[in-house]
Amino acid sequence: MKNIFLVGMPSSGKSTLGRQLAKAIGYKFVDMDELIERHENQTIPEIFKWNGENHFREIESKILKQFSPNQKLVIATGGGVPCFFDNMDFIKANGISVFLNVQPEDLFKRIKLSDANNRPLINKSSGNQALFEDLKKRYQTRLPFYMRADIKIDGNIEVQQLLWLLDEINEKQS
Repeated sequence: MKNIFLVGMPSSGKSTLGRQLAKAIGYKFVDMDELIERHENQTIPEIFKWNGENHFREIESKILKQFSPNQKLVIATGGGVPCFFDNMDFIKANGISVFLNVQPEDLFKRIKLSDANNRPLINKSSGNQALFEDLKKRYQTRLPFYMRADIKIDGNIEVQQLLWLLDEINEKQS
């Protein structure tokens, strides 16, 4: 079976659902952000701070393109991965893409509840209204890329529902 690429905004649940999905189908789970941090020997905020976003996006694309088709991987991409270079074309050519669609209002709630501070483009200290407006703008900008995914699902989906959708896709492609 093909690799499965999970795409969506930060805090949409790609890593959480990805781990559950990989376990359910006997695939290996890969978090691209973790691969990038190991590759660069820096955290993502450090990469942004010391090398800038352009460098980060180049590394991100390079890491993405190291995946070969049919490796039995569930890959949680970073939120911006589909939006730069020809990354979404690569994703679609090398696996099944799944967009976890979480509305900005829900993303805002998840981010505010999270202790994590590893998202350099999301400034939790900027004030609630500014954070919400930034999320809304970023969501709208990225949505056309995310909507190219093979499967578009609500970000609150259960693994069993996703397995059913993946079966449907596999039957159509066979």
